[in-house]
Amino acid sequence: MRVWIVSTLILSACSTPSGSAPDATTPAPRDAGGTAQDAARMHPDAGALPGQNSELEALLKPHFAHIYRIGGFYVVGTDEPPLETDQRSATGEQVVEQAARLFVSLLDANDDGAVDDQAQLDALAERFVFAVGHHRTLEPLEQSIDRQSGRYVMSMKSDIWPYMPSWNGTGFTLTALRSSMWRPARMSALWEEVFHTYTEAMASRLEAWNFEPGSPLGRAMQDDINAGDYDTEEQNREESGDYDVRTAANEYLHQIWVIQKGGLAEVLSQPQQRVLSLMRDQPGYPMTMDKDAALTLAAQVQ
Repeated sequence: MRVWIVSTLILSACSTPSGSAPDATTPAPRDAGGTAQDAARMHPDAGALPGQNSELEALLKPHFAHIYRIGGFYVVGTDEPPLETDQRSATGEQVVEQAARLFVSLLDANDDGAVDDQAQLDALAERFVFAVGHHRTLEPLEQSIDRQSGRYVMSMKSDIWPYMPSWNGTGFTLTALRSSMWRPARMSALWEEVFHTYTEAMASRLEAWNFEPGSPLGRAMQDDINAGDYDTEEQNREESGDYDVRTAANEYLHQIWVIQKGGLAEVLSQPQQRVLSLMRDQPGYPMTMDKDAALTLAAQVQ
């Protein structure tokens, strides 16, 4: 579960399906009209990576107006507009397109037009689908897609989490990271959900990057807590005791990444600096994201 605090508004939703639901058969609603395609999308298949999964596409196409694939990893979305946004004209199409750009920027961190780590892309393709849309639309689809394809759906719930299209990861201040509740003011939740999807794929294949209590990440977070310099209890209370260590460690990693992206690494505690060193020492670890990355590795399926 993620808890978002934007100014004084708390936005929360559970992104982990529980139980089972009937297969969703009603396509996600489409808004009338559409948006103009920019030059970077005029030839969306140019340079696209192999890995098309026709069976998965057949499962996704009836329910999502917009589908991109990066190799065999699918980024999909409805036409439902974001509701918590600083751009009143923002559309569902724009949110899913930006998600695709963010994923491309993570997978091609050196911007040379090639995937930096094929095993990472393979892990994303084999284990995940990334979906954008409103909570009530996505909830039954998450469960159905997981059950039918074996892929966990990581979601950006665009009606309850903030989408700030101009967010670029900079322009905030901070004196210390002391709580799992912290986010920069007016940060876009899309960046966090994309990052979490990427790091979940890393954790699935690299022992050093899992989120268990005994992992390097888990131990660093616990050292911070033991020193009285970091708190997870407030969020655990917000989530009725369901804020588990694994989720906390993943979000701890993301917060540290955000702080270094904002140019404020000097405010990090000693355990947090250890995590930052782990990132910097991991070959190819992406230390930035680009909302305007060219879609050179992506194919627009629909």
